[in-house]
Amino acid sequence: MVQSVSDPPNVTAPGLLVTPSEKEIYTAVKAWILSILPFSIKIRQGQQNDAAAPIDPFMLMTIIGRERIATNGWSYTDTERVVVEQTQISMQISAFGKGSGNLIQSVLMLWRDMSAVDALAASGLPIAPLHTSDIRQLGFINAEKNYEDCWSVDLILQANITTRIPQQFADKLTIDTLDVDTTYPPKE
Repeated sequence: MVQSVSDPPNVTAPGLLVTPSEKEIYTAVKAWILSILPFSIKIRQGQQNDAAAPIDPFMLMTIIGRERIATNGWSYTDTERVVVEQTQISMQISAFGKGSGNLIQSVLMLWRDMSAVDALAASGLPIAPLHTSDIRQLGFINAEKNYEDCWSVDLILQANITTRIPQQFADKLTIDTLDVDTTYPPKE
């Protein structure tokens, strides 16, 4: 379901809760991008309904893929099983407006730099940059039917996605002894 505002809601869907959430991943990547650019720019989550495009230049972020990259790991607490899946997440970053090619080039260059590694580690989330796609120019026609610059790159990151499953455990065991011959006398 596509949201109707420019930022994802802070709503937990029924069922299993996974962490980090998409919202947390978007927030961490957005904070990193804002930290490397030489000026303030509007960055939004992509695929929003009823949201006008901001004034140029601006960027859109859209998670476009998820791929398992390892077998699940797990651990236990007193009441649950904690399952961790190493996941490769692809996030498309698109820049619009004059100079957008240079903005995307900066994002691509610094994604594999220690600044991205440190910033994502400082977020406290179990995420880390892996690599990028090549930069590409996309055709973009605005509401006035004019062409505008639009450059895009896919940032590939690893996220260790965790979910918790309620689990019952036997935490104590009572053993009673009985005399078998008395309880179940042998038949002759």
